[in-house]
Amino acid sequence: MSQTDTALREGGQAFKVPPSRWRNRGSPLAAQPARTSSWLHTPAIVFMVVVTQIPFALAIWFSLHSWKLIEPALGFPFVGLDNYVNTFLHDANFWPIMGQTLELVFGAMAIALLGGTVLALLLNRQVKGKNLLRALAMIPFLVTPSVMALVWKNLLLSPSFGVVDWLLRTLHLPAVPWFSSFPLGSVTLIVSWEWTPFVMLVLLAGLQAIPDEVLEAARVDGTSAWEMFWLIIFPMLRRAYEIAILFGTIFIFQTFGEIYLTTGGGPGVETNTLPFYTYLKAFNSWQIGQAATLGVIGVAIAILAARLMLRFTAEKMPEQRSAYR
Repeated sequence: MSQTDTALREGGQAFKVPPSRWRNRGSPLAAQPARTSSWLHTPAIVFMVVVTQIPFALAIWFSLHSWKLIEPALGFPFVGLDNYVNTFLHDANFWPIMGQTLELVFGAMAIALLGGTVLALLLNRQVKGKNLLRALAMIPFLVTPSVMALVWKNLLLSPSFGVVDWLLRTLHLPAVPWFSSFPLGSVTLIVSWEWTPFVMLVLLAGLQAIPDEVLEAARVDGTSAWEMFWLIIFPMLRRAYEIAILFGTIFIFQTFGEIYLTTGGGPGVETNTLPFYTYLKAFNSWQIGQAATLGVIGVAIAILAARLMLRFTAEKMPEQRSAYR
């Protein structure tokens, strides 16, 4: 140890003062900060309870009752779990709609992951005007879903004057009525287009956290671009991918505006998802009890999916840490 380190160490010890000389743990002054900080989180807890827990408790209460808005004379008869039994066993549309919901979530998430990865890798390069390019790539995520749905419906995928069908006619190919021939695929494309910038932003932050020395050493060793991505970049982006998948899955599961403004859930129920079907039960059929049941089921599925993802992430964390040591 150098003389400077020794002097600094001795000086630090010289200036140490026993805690008892400054405060007594049993004194009121010592207990005051603890009492003060104990209620600072109270407004946040009250806000969370009012905004989330009370509406959810009301939804559970409504799901245990039969309530039709167009028949107010019937009141709120208690039916127990009849709404859940009817939903799972007697509703012919429920399970097909659940399948369509999963198809939308997994399809849109897969396309967003692929597109976000490509954009993140391209925009991580040292190119002229990369900040402007990043800002332009974020536009689909910043535009409201309703506006984006109308842009795709009327300007891009319209069979009469849409840009995509104009290109098809230019190539002497027939125009395609996208929202009637491929309704769920069209909605999936719109949703994935909206969430690709989010995935790009998360992965771009992860790419910028990778040390340049690691990539430079791989280039010196003659590693190809594909090997560098698959063996070096991809494992180091695991945490970023997990965050993107977690938040993307939860929010894509709640897709509503894109369906409402493009297909209206049709043709038939081919583009109905669980949130949209809940809306139809509440404001088309006026069956509030069944709509609340669907809402509770949706919340339970979202919570279960989030907990499974978080548990999987927590289990993988020690392995990841040991791999990077």
